Amino acid sequence: MSANKIRLVTEALRDLIAASGVGLSDIHIGPLDDTLAESARLVLFLYRASVNSELRNAGHRIVPPNPADPIVVHERAIPFDLHFLLTTSPSGEGVDTDGLADLGLAIQAINDAPDLVDPMLGGDVVRLSFEAMPTEEMGRIWSLFPAANYRISVVILATPVWIDPRLPTAPAHPVISEDYRTSHRAQGAGNGF
Repeated sequence: MSANKIRLVTEALRDLIAASGVGLSDIHIGPLDDTLAESARLVLFLYRASVNSELRNAGHRIVPPNPADPIVVHERAIPFDLHFLLTTSPSGEGVDTDGLADLGLAIQAINDAPDLVDPMLGGDVVRLSFEAMPTEEMGRIWSLFPAANYRISVVILATPVWIDPRLPTAPAHPVISEDYRTSHRAQGAGNGF
């Protein structure tokens, strides 16, 4: 299940936006120049996934549904930051006002529910926030798709998205007893110590 987290977070983000407004259910996940993106109201494109360096050695703690059960800790889990580009669809009439309204509804939905909680995420909470992006960087992303005309876009950060190891780390056995042994040194031996 954890190996699917990037896909599940992407779909949960799409569903959050789709639930926010009338007619926003047509959100394309994928490249900006895809033919399916032309007919969608909004396009959600994952352009970067990077390791979250602040949480890298923290271990992924999973709280079980039953409070009596112990918390599961995956020591070798990798936390990722997912960077999405959310953009409007190309307008057939040459006017972007409908697309701007759709983008505004999507921004409002993310701002109103910044914690992405979904049963498919296995109890994890993924924080959504908006990132500022310099114009040059935005231009570089759009230049990857020469067939697509530039449209107004926002960048969404989803963090942390945990990818757990396939096999959990075996828990260490608890210490039951410890033996301490001392030895007596002969007095006056050596150099006086």
